[in-house]
Amino acid sequence: MKDPNEKLEILVVDDEADSREALAELLLKEGYAVVCAENGRLALDCLTGMTPALIILDLMMPVMSGWEFLAQQKRDPRVRSVPVVVVTGSGLVRDVEGDAVVHKPIDFRSLLKVVKENCLQP
Repeated sequence: MKDPNEKLEILVVDDEADSREALAELLLKEGYAVVCAENGRLALDCLTGMTPALIILDLMMPVMSGWEFLAQQKRDPRVRSVPVVVVTGSGLVRDVEGDAVVHKPIDFRSLLKVVKENCLQP
C-alpha cells in the first residue's frame, strides 16, 4: 500500500537544460517529486526503476526523439498506461499519442492544470 503522504513522481524529458530545470522547479514547488532526463533513451532507462504518475515529454530531441520514446513506452506493459503530456514548440503534433499537448512557450499555469488533470493517482 502506498503512503498517502508520498509525493507523486513526474518524469520530465527535454533536451534543453533550461526547460528541464524550469519545469522541475515549478513541479517541485507544487509538491511533486521530479526525475529529469535529457533524451528519450535516458528516459526509458529511468522507467526501469520507476513508474511515474506522469511523463512530460519534449518531441524534438537528439539520441531518441519523443516520438520514438512514445513508441517504446507504449510497448512496455508496466508503463504503457502512464499518461504523457507532450510539450513542443513544433506544430507537428498530429500523430502524437500523448494524453495532452502543451505548446512552447509554456504557460505554466495551463501546464499545471494539465498535469493535475492527467496524473495517475495512487
